[in-house]
Amino acid sequence: GAGACKPGPGIVSVHAVWHLRAPLRAMPSQSLLGKLLRKRRAGNSNSPERTPSKQIRTNAKTLTFVLDGKARADGMPVACGLPGQVVEDTEVAGNGNEQKLEVPTLLEDEGMHIRWEKVLAGRHASKLSSEELRELGEGGMPLKHRHALWPEWFTAPNINDIEQLQGNVPNDVAAQIEADVARTQPKFLGTAERATLRRVLRAYAAANPSVGYCQGMNNIVAVFILLGFDEATALRGCYTMIQGCCPGYHDRDLAGFRLDALVLGELAQRVLPAEIYDRLQALDVPIEVLISEHFLTLASRSWPLHATARLWDIILQEGSPAVFASFLALLKLYLPDDKDFHQENNLANGYEASEPVDIFRSRVSLGVSNDLEAILREVRRLIPLIPQNTINQLRFEFAGKKH
Repeated sequence: GAGACKPGPGIVSVHAVWHLRAPLRAMPSQSLLGKLLRKRRAGNSNSPERTPSKQIRTNAKTLTFVLDGKARADGMPVACGLPGQVVEDTEVAGNGNEQKLEVPTLLEDEGMHIRWEKVLAGRHASKLSSEELRELGEGGMPLKHRHALWPEWFTAPNINDIEQLQGNVPNDVAAQIEADVARTQPKFLGTAERATLRRVLRAYAAANPSVGYCQGMNNIVAVFILLGFDEATALRGCYTMIQGCCPGYHDRDLAGFRLDALVLGELAQRVLPAEIYDRLQALDVPIEVLISEHFLTLASRSWPLHATARLWDIILQEGSPAVFASFLALLKLYLPDDKDFHQENNLANGYEASEPVDIFRSRVSLGVSNDLEAILREVRRLIPLIPQNTINQLRFEFAGKKH
């Protein structure tokens, strides 16, 4: 049901069959994911094309459709500027060059708002049933309702001592956070938003010294900040995602992540068509490597903001089953077969041949930008096939095999 990202049973410390490059926690972000994942093909962009409509900056809680001073009546998508982002602001990049911030966009149209208001019928969004939320969510969720619903779905309590926690961060952890804050969403985060990102990450690390900080957390927290959530709410969201939806993924030995990589492999064999599972096996790539970016950042590093928010609408409602379903959907839709592999390399026409994993990532990127609805439909279709009790049982079995 709604708010399903609850902490599961304790994660048993396990050692993976395949070892990731260590020490992960000491690597810069780019090195971590760069070493785990093959470099994306040149020119592969994860950002969707901006809608032709004029961008509007809006209060996060009230979205009005305005184009050149006139109310929008045709129901066409509008690129919604988010609070706290002023496109004319400049930031000093690490190389000393000034760069203009871009405004992240959420694709919302008038029809979406009308649909929600009709179903709400004067009720607060939190009063909607799980079934109503699922049905409405299929057409997207307005930002103002995310601001109302996401905090209701967070499972973490309010943390009121963020300021006090700032002074309790070990120097080495603080240095890792500082390095990653500087390179997180550089096109979108201004000075004030970067300060919030820093404070939230430091507060989480201080409050959870056994975990501290792990790369991937910065991308997760940045989503809440870009969507206009305040500092305290962003910290609650961070807790919910990291401890509930990604149990043990960011621990010092990545035990939960390694364990769920094994679980995903088993689920792939159970729920994907045999031919897709055979393609996955033929890749001959450790499953940990293939899923690392998606699982450790919940897609927030490589997916554009509007797509990440749509996926998180589902994850926050459905919990871990949605995390697994989201990657299984990508495998089903975009994992290349031998024919795709040969076609891609024939098109290379003398350039360096692409590996199947590179083709998969390239196709996922294009799919997220051009056909997000198909991905989300497949995610929703798979979720009932992956109940939480099945995930818990597989975690228990795989953890037991390591002892």
